[in-house]
Order: sequence, then C-alpha cells, then structure tokens
Amino acid sequence: MAPATEAPAAVAEGSTQHVPNQLLDRLEDLLQRLTAADAELYTREERIAALHKLREPFAPQEVRYRPQPWCKKCSQAQGWPKVCEHHHEIKCQRCGGQKITDAHICLKYIGHAEATNRLLNVDPFWNWEPLSLDQLGLPQYDGNRGMWIRLTVCGVTRIGYGDATGKDGANAVKEIIGDAIRNAGMRFGMALNLWTSSDLEILEPGVPLAPELAAELGRTNDAPAIKSAPQPVAQETGGQADFDRIVGQLPRSWESAVALKQIKADAEKHHVFDRKAQGPDGTWMPLRTLVTVRIAELQQAAQERNAAA
Repeated sequence: MAPATEAPAAVAEGSTQHVPNQLLDRLEDLLQRLTAADAELYTREERIAALHKLREPFAPQEVRYRPQPWCKKCSQAQGWPKVCEHHHEIKCQRCGGQKITDAHICLKYIGHAEATNRLLNVDPFWNWEPLSLDQLGLPQYDGNRGMWIRLTVCGVTRIGYGDATGKDGANAVKEIIGDAIRNAGMRFGMALNLWTSSDLEILEPGVPLAPELAAELGRTNDAPAIKSAPQPVAQETGGQADFDRIVGQLPRSWESAVALKQIKADAEKHHVFDRKAQGPDGTWMPLRTLVTVRIAELQQAAQERNAAA
C-alpha cells in the first residue's frame, strides 16, 4: 500500500482586516465587563452618597477664571487682543493677567487637574473611554475634531463631549480629553453651578435668591455693573422701586437670554421699559434698547455655536 500523503496546510489569502476588528470587539467586551464588575462594588446607598459628593462646591482656590467678551464688536475686531473702538485693552488680573477688552465678564471654571482630583476622591476606580475607536484602536474623532466619551463613576456611566477649538497637535488632544471629562462630569452635577449659574438663579422676576441657593451657586459680583438713571421726583415712587429692582437683576442675568426675556416682560408689565439705564460700557440708553440688543447678541451667538457644531 502506498504511504498516505498529507495534504498541505491551507494558506490564508486575501485581506485580514477582520483581525483588528476582532481585537476591538474583544476590547469593548472587556471594558463592558469591567464596568459591570465595578457597578457591583457599590450598594445603591453608597453610590448615591458618593455621587452626591461630586456636586459639592469647589473651594475658591480651585476655581479659575477666563474672560468672556460681551461686546459683539470686540469679538469681531481684528488683531489681538480683540478690542473695538468703543472699549479699551486691559490686563485682567482675575483672568490670569490676560490682555482683553474691558467689555468682558470673568467666567468661572475648573481645570482638568481639579476635576481629576474630585473624581479620584469620589471613586478611585473611575474611568473614561472614547465612545468609538478607529481602525488603529485609537479614539475616534468626529467631523468637528471633537470626541464623545463615556465617563464611569461608581458604576454609573454617562456621556460627554470635548473639543479644543482653535488648537492642534498634542496640546489639542490633551485639551479634548480634559474638556470631555469636565463635560461628562457636569452630567453628574460636578461644578454644575459654574456652568449654569445665570439660568438657575432667575426663578421668577423680582424674587430674591434664598441664602442657601445663593451659597450653592457661589454668586459674586462678577457681572457687569448696570445702573438706573435718576428719575424726577414727580414720578411715582412705586414705579421707581420696580425699575430699581429690575435693573438690579440685570447683572446676574446678562449671560442668559431666557432670564433677560423674563426681565423684559417684568419691565413692560410695570411700564418702566423705556426708562434709561447705564450699560456695562457706561453708556446711558433706554432699558428697552439695552435688553433687546443683548438678547439679540446672545441668540446670534447661540446660532453660531449650533452652526459650528
């Protein structure tokens, strides 16, 4: 009998693109298992107590400031710093000595290090991961050079988004990650008062903030000063009181179109909308003009952000 001849081993031919795809699938499955295991480490009560700590206000020394111009003409000016002909260049010490137009407000925010420290204090096993990976197994960016992530804290996962507008290279990558973590952390309530203080405090026109809410929001006199013009004595004292109250609400409502619309309705109701007030740039003008122009600026800025998204 002739000896049996073994058939040669089959050699795979063609593309092997399925290999990295299989690795990505295994990696995603592993991350899901780790997340599920992490969730089992906490009881519901422990998870609630830990996540509540994320919402605690940051210490004053942990809060940073960045300038946000409120003047549309300054924002559109050529060169740097951007300053229009109606305003002046200053060096804002609160915003780290940056050269900026005097027509700006100082916005509070927390840095990446402060956010990371808070997450570690709440959950030493917290984790973030990109929402999707590319063919090389690296985080996948969208068409706006931004990145969606999953942030998991105490077994709870929420979505966040980060970008680094105007930057590129390695610094942009780090800023995108930090921005995404802070954004996702906000979904847990971390530094939420710094994100939405303008909207949260205007509950109803004319209603002052409760001391506890004011403390939680960390409200300070950072907003631009807006003054009411002295009125003739012959005018009704009640109307002047309403006008002073409404003008007093403007500084803390300056960055919220919703709050300004409420103020507009309140001013029209009390027939004081045509009285003059001093704007942030020192110019006296009818309250109607001051509020209407500011609402239009905020709405246009929102439309521009939506168009760029």
